Amino acid sequence: MKSGLEYFPLDVHLDEKFELIEAEFGLTGFAVIVKLFQRIYGGQGYYCEWTNEVALLFGRFCGAGAGVVSEIVSAAVRRGIFD
Repeated sequence: MKSGLEYFPLDVHLDEKFELIEAEFGLTGFAVIVKLFQRIYGGQGYYCEWTNEVALLFGRFCGAGAGVVSEIVSAAVRRGIFD
């Protein structure tokens, strides 16, 4: 049995939370959030483990680096994007 989802909806008009991420981190911030949604929804369907090692590998995968990815994820959590 598959645990993840085949797709997830992405609104064409995103709320202020996403606009703030993009304002702070540019398109890299937006891309990291969408890639992280793909990881979450494609894996367990509603969460993913997040450690320093996961951030390092995810940053390499995204081409953004672990530090930038961690900053983006922290800003997204702070703004309630993953609620």
